[in-house]
Amino acid sequence: MQHSKNIGCKVVIPASGIGARFGAALPKQFLPLQGEPILKRTIAAFEAMDMVDEIALAVPPGYAHMVAAYGFAKVRHIVEGGKDRAHSVYQALLRLPKDTDVVLIHDGVRPFVTADLVQAVASAAKQYGAAIACTPVTDTIKQAGAAAPMQIQKTLDRSVLWRAQTPQGFTYDVIVEAYRQGEKSGILHQATDDSALVERLGMPVYIVPGSPRNIKITTAEDMAIATAFLEDL
Repeated sequence: MQHSKNIGCKVVIPASGIGARFGAALPKQFLPLQGEPILKRTIAAFEAMDMVDEIALAVPPGYAHMVAAYGFAKVRHIVEGGKDRAHSVYQALLRLPKDTDVVLIHDGVRPFVTADLVQAVASAAKQYGAAIACTPVTDTIKQAGAAAPMQIQKTLDRSVLWRAQTPQGFTYDVIVEAYRQGEKSGILHQATDDSALVERLGMPVYIVPGSPRNIKITTAEDMAIATAFLEDL
């Protein structure tokens, strides 16, 4: 896949979860990672990228002032998150200018995103309308029944399976229409990621190879891995 250079983009960062699985007093995105909040590190990565010209954030109620105090120049919009991730993303998307070309959506707790990956996803989104970062599945995946005791139904072919990451990139008209249709049909809360809504439109979504280091910090174990990554820098 060939990517053109210097594709500009806007970025939506959903960071409105309460981090219940982490079991901390603060939502996980505000926990310190070697002295800096995880979310601040994520925003800082995009702030430093020339191809990013505007950032919209969705945060939990009561946290907008904390993010504003970070002082990032490219953060133009801070909205209070909705009832779930998808509704939060939708609110942030609608704050972007209507003439936006390419928009990337990136988890607030993936602080190790790189400029090369952002440029690759943005370029593919510009070319195809929808593209997401993914890494190949290396474990053997079993499909099982839902009822206990769970019985294996089949072993899936891992050579065609990919683990979705962010950023996920789209032309603005495509992703807004995907969210509009998702809201209209009442299935926004069912979407496991942004590209799933685009798939429902019948549009193809293309894969850009991601990075094993582009981890999503959701558990204490992930925090330990992230700390080790920083110590390697």
